[in-house]
Amino acid sequence: MRGPAILFALVGVAVALGAAPGLTWLDGGELGAAAAELGVAHPPGFPLFALLHKAAMLLVPLGDVAFRGNVASGLLGAAALVGAIATARSFGVRRGDAWAGAALVALTPLWALHSLTIEVYTGAAAWCAAVALCVSRAARDDDARYAVAAAFAVGLALGHHAELRLFALCLVPGALVFGRRRPRAAGWGAVAGLLGALVALYLPLRAAAGPWRNWGDPSSPARLWAHLSGARIRAAYADQFGAFDPDAFATFGAQLVTGAPFLLALGAAGLLLLARRPGGAFVAALWAADALYATLLNPMGLKDLQNGVPGLLALGIGAAVSLEALARRLPWRGPAQAVAVGALLAAAALVALPGASRAPDRGLPLILDGLSDSLPPDGMALVVSDHYAAGLAFRQVVEGDRPDVAGVVRQHAWDPSAMNPVQARRPLALAGWRPEGGLASLQALRRGWPLQWEWASGADAAHRPADLWAAFPFTAVGQRSGRRYTEVSDQVADALPPGGLSFPEAQQAFSDLVADQGHALLFLGDAKRAAAAFEMARVLAPGAVRHLNNAAQAWLRAGRLDRALGLARSAYSLAPDDGLTVHNLARMLVSAGQGPAARAVLDARLADHEDATAYGLRGVARGNAGDLAGAAADFKAAIALDPQQAEALGGLARLRAMQAQPPGATAPPPATP
Repeated sequence: MRGPAILFALVGVAVALGAAPGLTWLDGGELGAAAAELGVAHPPGFPLFALLHKAAMLLVPLGDVAFRGNVASGLLGAAALVGAIATARSFGVRRGDAWAGAALVALTPLWALHSLTIEVYTGAAAWCAAVALCVSRAARDDDARYAVAAAFAVGLALGHHAELRLFALCLVPGALVFGRRRPRAAGWGAVAGLLGALVALYLPLRAAAGPWRNWGDPSSPARLWAHLSGARIRAAYADQFGAFDPDAFATFGAQLVTGAPFLLALGAAGLLLLARRPGGAFVAALWAADALYATLLNPMGLKDLQNGVPGLLALGIGAAVSLEALARRLPWRGPAQAVAVGALLAAAALVALPGASRAPDRGLPLILDGLSDSLPPDGMALVVSDHYAAGLAFRQVVEGDRPDVAGVVRQHAWDPSAMNPVQARRPLALAGWRPEGGLASLQALRRGWPLQWEWASGADAAHRPADLWAAFPFTAVGQRSGRRYTEVSDQVADALPPGGLSFPEAQQAFSDLVADQGHALLFLGDAKRAAAAFEMARVLAPGAVRHLNNAAQAWLRAGRLDRALGLARSAYSLAPDDGLTVHNLARMLVSAGQGPAARAVLDARLADHEDATAYGLRGVARGNAGDLAGAAADFKAAIALDPQQAEALGGLARLRAMQAQPPGATAPPPATP
C-alpha cells in the first residue's frame, strides 16, 4: 500500500498547486452543479461521476466547491494511474518500469488538463484501469473473482461516459470463452453486471426529486432511455456521428505526436507486445476503441480536447511493457537504466509542463461576475455557448447567485424537457412562451420583459431582436451605447492574472466577447470601431476565420474596400473550402471590379460543391463581363438549388429588363452583389 499512498500524495500536491482555483470553461460548470446538488447532467447523465465528485467535494478540506471538483478530477486521475501501475505489474513488468509508464501518462498536456478541471474523463480512465487490472489478473491466474469484478465494472459503465460501453464490447469475446469454461462463474458475473447497472436508477430517482439541474427529466422510462442513449445529442450531431473526416484523424494524431511523443512511441510498441500475453489484448483493444471513438463516433470532441484520455492510460501500460522489454535487451542495469528513464521523463516534462498549470485560469468567473452585474432583476439570459450556459447554472445552483434570472439555452428552447424546469422556477419569465414553439414565440416575451442575448449566427439568428445593443458580456434590448461594454470588458481583462489568456478556451471565449461587441457596434452604425473589435478578436483567436470575414465586412461598410479585400483574401488562404469565406471574397472582388479573380475563386468552389450562392455570384461576374448567356445559365442553376438566392433573382430580373428594352435604349447598369 505504500506505493499508492505515495502516488496519491504526489498527485494531491500537484493538483492543489496546479488546479484551476474556481470554475472552468465548457461543461465544467454544468457537471460541477450536477455533482454538487446530486442532479442530472447532460446525456447520458453520469450518475457515477456525480456520486464520486460529490464525495470528493465533501471530503476535500480546501477551497470552494469548484476547486474541490477540480481536485476530484485529479484524484480520480491518480486512481487511474495506480490501476495502470498495478495492471503493468500483473503483466510481469518491474516496479520502476510500471511507475515510469504511469509517469509518462501524467506528463501529457491532455491528462493534465482533465486532472485539473471538472470533467468526466479521468473517471473514465479510472474505470478502464480497474477493468484492465481485473482482466489481466483473471487471465493470468484463472481467478474467477476478478472476472466477476470486471463484470460488475461493466455494469457500472451504464452510469458513466457512453464511451465505456464501447470498451465493454471489447470484453465480449473473452467473456464468451470464459463462460463456456466456467459457467457458474459466468452466472455470478451476470448478477454482478446487473448490480453494477443499478447505478442508472440514480437518474430517475434524482429527477423525481426535482433538482435544479434536471437535464431531460429522466423520471419516466421513455425519457430515461432517451437520456442514457444520448438521443438528443445524437440527433443534434447526426451528420458528424460515424462520418469519415480525414481532418479528425489528423487532429487526433497531431494531439498525440505534439503532446505525448515518447508515450506514443513506447506505448504503441508495448501494445503490440501486450497482445501476445494473457489479457493483454484487452488493453490494446481499449486504445483502438478509444481512437475509433475519437475520430469516427465523436469527432466533435477533438476541438475541445475532450477525446483520447482513456487511450493515454492504455498507452501508459504499453509504455511500461516497452521499457521492461528494452531493459532486458539493452546493456544497461541499475544506475544506468535509472538515468536513462529519468532523462526520458525529464524530456516528457519539458514537452508537457510549460503551461500545464491551470492556476491562472480565472477568466470565466470574472466574465460571470460581469454577467451577474449586468442582468436586470427578473431578467432572462438567452445563452448559446457551453461556457455561459454551464457557468450560469453553477452560479445559480451552487453559489445561489441571481436566482431571479431565467437562464435559457437557446438551442434547447424547442424541448419541453429542457424548458420545464426553468418554467417551474421562473414562471413569470416564461409566461406566454410555449417551449415547443422555440424562439419563434420570443416576441411574446419581449413585451416589456428584460432580455439579454448571447450572440450567435446559427439557425436562431432569424429570431434575433433587431434592437439589441452591447451589454457585457451579451447584448441586451434597449442599450444604446457600446461604452459600458468596453468599460466592463477592460476591467475584466485587467483583473486577469498573468497567463490568464494562455488557455485555448479562454482565448476563444474572450475573442467571442470582443466579436460580440463588434456585432453590436455594427448595429449602432459605427463600422470603424466594429472593424477594430473584429480585428482584436482575430488577434485573440488567429485561426478563427469568422473574425477575419466579419472584419472584412465591417471595413467594407466603413468604405475601406482595399482593407476589406486584403482581410477577405487572408481568410480565403486559411479556409479555401469554407463556403461563407468564398462568398465573402467573391462579393468583394466583384465590387472591386476584379471579375476574372472572382470567377477563378468561384470556379474552384463549384468544381467540388453544388453551391447556389456561388452560382449566383458567378452569374453576376459573367453578366458584368458581357457574357449574358453564361450569366443566365448560372442564375438558373442557383435558383434550381435555392429558389430564394438573392443574386440570381436580382440578376434574372435585370436580364429580363434588358430583353424588354427597345433597340437602342440605354442598358441598365451592370449587376453587383
